[in-house]
Amino acid sequence: MLVQTRCCIAGGGPAGMTLGLLLARAGVDVVVLEKHADFLRDFRGDTVHPSTLEVIAELGWLESFLRRPHQEVRELGGYVGEERVMIADFTR
Repeated sequence: MLVQTRCCIAGGGPAGMTLGLLLARAGVDVVVLEKHADFLRDFRGDTVHPSTLEVIAELGWLESFLRRPHQEVRELGGYVGEERVMIADFTR
């Protein structure tokens, strides 16, 4: 099968799908290629940074995005012996 397009995006992850949507909204003929048929697999190390949340908010998706199951990390710390050590406070 032969497909002609103006733009081909390799990878249907968050960045690829967002780019594909934004280009399509702008009138660009775009195809997103993804090797997996679904997203029913375990992702490890996924992080959504504050700058990414800003982009999601600008797109009008933040409220819907935050309704999805997730864990919010507020601080990073641990114990050295009996003493609790705070490494980072992400609430500010």
